[in-house]
Amino acid sequence: MSHSTSHLIQQQMYTRERRGIFRSTEGFDTVANSKGLDASFIKKVLHPLCVYDAPAALTARGEKQESVYPEAIHLVRTESGDVVLGRSIYKAADFTGLRSAFFTHNYVIPAGHGESPSDYKQWLNTSFVDAYDIEQGTELPELERLPGGSVFPSVDPSAVLTQLKLSEEVFKQLLYAVMMSATGRKKVYVALNVPVEAVASSAKLLLGVLYAALPYAFRNRIGFLTYALEPNSRKGIHLMFVEPFSLRPGDRNVDKDFVFDLSNNSRILNVDAEQVKQPYFDWIVRTLLGGGSPDDFFKFAEQMLTGMDAGRDLTLSSYHELITLYRIEQGERELYNERRVAVLRSLTDYLSSPDALPRKMQLNDLLLSFFDHEFDRVKDGYIPEAGLVSCFKEYYKIHTRTSENRLVEYLIRSLNNAYSARNTEAVTYIYHTIEENPSLGKAYFTKVLGNPALTKMLFIPYMDGQMKRTPDVKGLLAVVHEWGSRYIEVSANADFQLLAESALMGRLRAERKPVEAVAAIHQRLRQWDSSSAGGKLSPLEQSGLTERLQEAADRYLLTEVELKEISPDQLVQIPFFTRPDLVQWVGKLPAPLKGQVVRLIAAYDWFSTEDPEPSVLDGLEPGEIEKVQDWAYGWLPQQLAEGHFARLLPAFYRSDGTGEGILDFARLVSSIRKWAKDNDTMYRFIRWSEGQPEFATPRGGFEPAYRRALLLFFQKEGREGLHKKTLWRQYFEPANPVFKNFYLTAKRETDTSLVKTLRRFRKGGIISGIVLIIIAGTLGGLKAAGVIGSGDTPAPAAQKPVQQPVVEPTVPVKEEPTTIVTHIPNTKSTTKMVKLLFAFQTPTEQAAFKPEQLVLVGADQQEHSYENFTLAEQNDKGAIGKAGKAATGSTTLAGESIGSGSTTSDGVSSGKSTDQNGTSTGSTSGGTTTEASVEGNGVTAKKATGGTTSDATPETTANQGTGSDVEANTDANAPTEYDLKKYPYRTLLTIWQRLELNDASTVTVDGKEYPLVQVKSAD
Repeated sequence: MSHSTSHLIQQQMYTRERRGIFRSTEGFDTVANSKGLDASFIKKVLHPLCVYDAPAALTARGEKQESVYPEAIHLVRTESGDVVLGRSIYKAADFTGLRSAFFTHNYVIPAGHGESPSDYKQWLNTSFVDAYDIEQGTELPELERLPGGSVFPSVDPSAVLTQLKLSEEVFKQLLYAVMMSATGRKKVYVALNVPVEAVASSAKLLLGVLYAALPYAFRNRIGFLTYALEPNSRKGIHLMFVEPFSLRPGDRNVDKDFVFDLSNNSRILNVDAEQVKQPYFDWIVRTLLGGGSPDDFFKFAEQMLTGMDAGRDLTLSSYHELITLYRIEQGERELYNERRVAVLRSLTDYLSSPDALPRKMQLNDLLLSFFDHEFDRVKDGYIPEAGLVSCFKEYYKIHTRTSENRLVEYLIRSLNNAYSARNTEAVTYIYHTIEENPSLGKAYFTKVLGNPALTKMLFIPYMDGQMKRTPDVKGLLAVVHEWGSRYIEVSANADFQLLAESALMGRLRAERKPVEAVAAIHQRLRQWDSSSAGGKLSPLEQSGLTERLQEAADRYLLTEVELKEISPDQLVQIPFFTRPDLVQWVGKLPAPLKGQVVRLIAAYDWFSTEDPEPSVLDGLEPGEIEKVQDWAYGWLPQQLAEGHFARLLPAFYRSDGTGEGILDFARLVSSIRKWAKDNDTMYRFIRWSEGQPEFATPRGGFEPAYRRALLLFFQKEGREGLHKKTLWRQYFEPANPVFKNFYLTAKRETDTSLVKTLRRFRKGGIISGIVLIIIAGTLGGLKAAGVIGSGDTPAPAAQKPVQQPVVEPTVPVKEEPTTIVTHIPNTKSTTKMVKLLFAFQTPTEQAAFKPEQLVLVGADQQEHSYENFTLAEQNDKGAIGKAGKAATGSTTLAGESIGSGSTTSDGVSSGKSTDQNGTSTGSTSGGTTTEASVEGNGVTAKKATGGTTSDATPETTANQGTGSDVEANTDANAPTEYDLKKYPYRTLLTIWQRLELNDASTVTVDGKEYPLVQVKSAD
């Protein structure tokens, strides 16, 4: 619609004619309109409203009288805010006189055209034109007001409802449906219980009553149609009256909408019966039917809804609330007593909009009167419900300045009543209300803390509850710090300090790690002190609260935690050890606590330093020393594993220090042997002890008792460290001479019996030794040849017994290993490979042999690691088949007669040796020579001893004649005998690199060392 400069009411007429404004041929079209209407508005908005369908009941009986047909008055609001008010009527004949038609006359009222709440009366009484001759012209005049006069007949709502046979309940439901339709998508379809001729006139009467019952905002939104043949949804039409009996049950098009089929046993659909029971509907119907006017309430509601959220004036709940407030204001005070919280909540709600107080002073006065009423009740001992307190808190936000003091006093009295009645629920929600508003909370606590009686009566119980709700120490300290920092009266309050101390002790008892908790407490309290600005003491420091909490935490450790419950890592975290006034503090403690703290201090001094003095426990009573040492024993294995050797010593300290040092060396060494995972740990400890004065004599060297303890260790468990070259070189060879002499002595003490025997012979001279060896060898050869010792040849009867030299027993035969390793030398020096034959006693051992890493110590005395090698099984099937039977006729190892050679008493072959066929296999030259043969059923192997051979290393030559080193080598080269027939399961391991091996070489597979039989050559 185009108004240009005009804001007048426009007109439009529509019917069937010979021609129209928008068509040149006969038909339905606009035949006249005001100049303020543009064509597009007419076509898009007005033409769809120009509709009329004659009632089926009238057309069925062939009714020709036009006045009998109901008029269809419609009112629609456009999106631009314009109001289209029109009427369509039945025409028995058109311009041809041959067919029926209809005529529509529309008024278009521009938005803002002097609209008032009573306009509905004008709309329902407007005059319309019944016909128009296009020959008079197509332009209609613009109007300043609707025709029909300004005086309208009064409507008696009660009489209308009686006439239309509508009950109060049905009218309430219809009013509810219309109000809901105005803000939603549902339409309202009404079929009145009247003859079809009276539908439109009855609809106008009912519309007058409905409009009178609608608040202003709904009046300005609703659209209606007084007659339609049947229900159909039209844009902008909320309430439609239809021909009786046209609302058919089961019609899906209307079943979702509000249906009032009053012509058919009052079938009503989709109306919420509970909503109809709300206050507004009861009041408005009672007022209208009682002859009263609701206009005063509507003005009140409009004023109260000013400034509220958009759409609030179209919400049903607003009018339910407002009618209650209106009635209370009119004197119905009993409504407040029935719904206190709801009323107060409504008041605070409507007073919360910006600038509400000046416009809604009557509501403010009403609320204050209710507050005074509630205050009087609290004075009489009443405990207010949570909703009341919440409402007054909300009002405090609106009008803080004038309500603060009164509200604080109201809350104090309410809490006092709740505490007196032991109503913890009321205490909780009242304090919750206070806490939600910082400004209100500050005003309340300032008032309470300024009065010692109120502090004791209200604040201390409140803080007790706050502290009890904290889950742990951290939360408790946060509460204490918050309140102690916020209000200076709190931190200095004796009851508060006692409460905080008691709560702290309670939280500590629930801690699973009390030492860590106490350490955290000290750290947190230090942060409180350091956070003070400008170097000034915080209120917490000034009041002594931080110091009191520190003392409480420290005393808890002394009274509740035993030393045996603490680990060394926890021990060093205990805060009071670093106190500058530690001595004075301990002196003030009660006697039972002094013993505990002295033990803790001693244990702390012990484990807080890397090298504690062994005498760190001096000064303690013997019983206390024993307790600390007993505690420490449980943690010393870990200290040993971590290499903290010095921390072991106080556990073996002897305060008398008499006799043989200040340490119990025997127990110390025994304990280390028990705790250490391997001998290497013991070796490292021994080397470390060389530099410790507690282990040395004034002249140097180890204490005698310590020497004896070490010798016992070497003899029982540590012999390998002295006799295995890699360990000897790693640990003991680098020692200073004074300690190395001891290790050499220990090495001799742990030699084998054979080596000791040979050493004893050497003391008689080299010649005597050689003679003894020759005699032994000769006797052995004669015995092997059968000259002597034969069971078939009797001994001469008169032969005198020969006095044999006294020798010590030979070394007992060691238990044979389950696996041996034989080195098979290369036949060609140019071949770059190493062959090792691993022989096993059982197939299980062979199957489990799956090496991943091989480490060889070669002739260069260096370790060589390999991960790439090949494996090939070379099992002796014959030997496997004879498993469990005695082996006979096999080739033997060193120490047995082979061919025609002879063997000395020490098992060293002398002279020529041949195989079973009599073939010469080797001869000695200046000493013994290693011989070996690899056959299908056995190996013969000898390790070189005595004279120098081609395999002798420079190291061996250099060590000859040097005391214990020579003796050690003699022991290492002693003949080792293995019968290969006992190891029928064999695996050949080949490394495709060249490496020289000798007698000192070792083989280690995946960390396990195997015995090695070295040979020069092999078949």
